[in-house]
Amino acid sequence: MSILSKLFGSKKPEKELKIVHDKYCDFTGMDGGSWYKGTVKWHNYECDIVLDVDEYPSEKPTIEKALAVFNMLYENMEEWDRKVKECAAAEFVNENGMVEIWGDGKEDNVPPMPKEDFINALDFFEIHIAENGELKFRIPADGLFTDHEFVIETDISGENMTCSLCG
Repeated sequence: MSILSKLFGSKKPEKELKIVHDKYCDFTGMDGGSWYKGTVKWHNYECDIVLDVDEYPSEKPTIEKALAVFNMLYENMEEWDRKVKECAAAEFVNENGMVEIWGDGKEDNVPPMPKEDFINALDFFEIHIAENGELKFRIPADGLFTDHEFVIETDISGENMTCSLCG
């Protein structure tokens, strides 16, 4: 490296970002186009959508399958929103229909929360969509389970959902 480039820096050519326009969202290609990210309004809050594109066996990855899954989810937002939040609630609801929560970690005794209040307190912050139809919904659990988050995984059928509390 020359002294001039050390003093003035050398500019590397910037990679051209690939933008994919969808009817609900514009997605920007990341990591050389192996995944795309966009933001949509999911109910009353902003939610990041990540489309994972498998590069193999093709040398030119496409996102058509992941976009089709995203469109199906977005067009059925009410159904998917409720189904995913019900899955999170089912992990923690007791026989009385109450959810035992931890709060924000500052309280000693946190009263349980009715299931419906718990469901209404949840908002997605990211939905990860793989082109093979695998889905991962991420929901912050701040104030409910300290600084943890729920991760609900399923496929496009929505039949076999699993919920994890991560933190």
